[in-house]
Amino acid sequence: ATQLYTASWYWKQPYHTSTLTGAQWVKELVNGHYDRIWSELGMRVHVFLTFIHELRVVTGPEDPKYVTLEEQAAIFLYM
Repeated sequence: ATQLYTASWYWKQPYHTSTLTGAQWVKELVNGHYDRIWSELGMRVHVFLTFIHELRVVTGPEDPKYVTLEEQAAIFLYM
């Protein structure tokens, strides 16, 4: 496998090339195709939004200073 990957003819494609910020990425996951949030976070959008709602009930309605609660949850859940 190592020889295959290091061969000059083997096509290597970058994976994490998004120009979106973390908050924009989370917004795209929530508003985008329903399978994408499942593949990235391991839960459906309605479950993610319910999870965020429950976190807000526990922590209060205000977002932290720099990183939104949605973004923090997505970072935690990202696989």
